[in-house]
Amino acid sequence: GPCFLLSNIWFFDGMVALAVCHTIKTDKWMGVAQKSLNQMEKCATVGPSNYKHRFLLLQAELAFLLEENENAEVSYNDAIKTADENGFVQDQALAYERAGYFYMKQGKTSIASQNFGLSHNAYLDWGAQSKANQLRLFCPF
Repeated sequence: GPCFLLSNIWFFDGMVALAVCHTIKTDKWMGVAQKSLNQMEKCATVGPSNYKHRFLLLQAELAFLLEENENAEVSYNDAIKTADENGFVQDQALAYERAGYFYMKQGKTSIASQNFGLSHNAYLDWGAQSKANQLRLFCPF
């Protein structure tokens, strides 16, 4: 189905659009983000074990952008847990990393550091040594 073929594009389009919105919040980028969220929600409905964690991470990123901190925290935690339950260590690593940036922005350096450390370990588990090294160099944990 379309989720299998297009979910990576929809997910990463949404992640990039939401990242851009932290700098330039325009209707264009918000539209891309919303379209990606809508598509990933459909995928999460038809294939929750494959797509729910990515939908939750997009929700967390949108809540972070909109400064809906409680919603962001819940969605990051749910994304991390769901990715772990379904064996998506690479997406769990990304969710931990993004949660780290979220907590840094809140001034919660201890929990941010913990998330960056967990992200580092998950990237190593996935075999992404260079990404783990980059985190160690640029993110405090």
